[in-house]
Amino acid sequence: MLENKSSPKTLILLDGNALMHRAYHGLNKHFVPVLDGEPVGMVYGFASTLLNAINYFQPDLLVVTFDTKEKTFRHEMDHEYKAHRVAAPDDFYAQIPRVFALLESFELPVLKAPGFESDDLIGTLTLQAVDRNFDVKILSGDLDFTQLVSDRVKLVKLNGKIEAAPVYGPEEVESRYGLKPEQMVDFKAIVGDSSDNYAGVPGIGPKTAEKLLQQFGTLQNVWQQIESVEPASLQKKLLQHKDQVEHCQSLAGIHTDVPVEFDWEAAFHFAEEKTDAFFEKMKFHSLRNRYQKLIKKYDQKKNSVPKKSSGKPSPEEQMSLFG
Repeated sequence: MLENKSSPKTLILLDGNALMHRAYHGLNKHFVPVLDGEPVGMVYGFASTLLNAINYFQPDLLVVTFDTKEKTFRHEMDHEYKAHRVAAPDDFYAQIPRVFALLESFELPVLKAPGFESDDLIGTLTLQAVDRNFDVKILSGDLDFTQLVSDRVKLVKLNGKIEAAPVYGPEEVESRYGLKPEQMVDFKAIVGDSSDNYAGVPGIGPKTAEKLLQQFGTLQNVWQQIESVEPASLQKKLLQHKDQVEHCQSLAGIHTDVPVEFDWEAAFHFAEEKTDAFFEKMKFHSLRNRYQKLIKKYDQKKNSVPKKSSGKPSPEEQMSLFG
């Protein structure tokens, strides 16, 4: 088990579903690794990102969360929630058991909770982690997590090399949206979310929603001071769709109170023999070499700032999600 050399400690919360999709679609654009005639590019990409996250952030604790097959409370609230999403190709689902085998070989905590989404698990662990003096890095491509951002919680948006990935703190959220993190749920309630298949107020776009919340602070204040909303046509739209907006608020908010048991003493460590055996079985020789180098460098880099890579990437680096 690695020594904890820093205070506060660092927790990585990895959005497993988001990373699987990114790994699958990212590597399918180019050469896809195969094993015994079956594509394993998603597994390769997931493992590559995992290694880079460990190398770059040097976590004291790393947790991976996933959705479950069961419907969630959001589906119970709205039967159209995410109803338009198309199922992934068959070879995506065929690789999922190997992704879980990868995580088992790393001996990483993997959390799922029927009735809740991965987002809600991340929200719950984030709140608990800050209380336990962790700095939290949420690794996901989902900007919904901007509502959780604070001085202690950052969203690292999976997009290209991890050291160059956009990092959202309170300042970055306000720079992009003109709003504070705690206003993001109300913002989504007004404008809706096409990716999750729920509409906000017809005819009210992001700019108008931004101005409303900048002026009134919260939706609750909007309702309490509705007569002050101008122009009259905007006031009318809001009142006509008040029930819809409040419904969207319930869908947009990430839960932070999921009843889940978690061992906060489960410090990150290298399960060298198991992970090495997994990479050998999968014939991920370049990842195996990177893993061995990471083990050797981990302690000495624990308190250093990782340097950005330079020069032309190798073919192996081009296959990885984050180099």
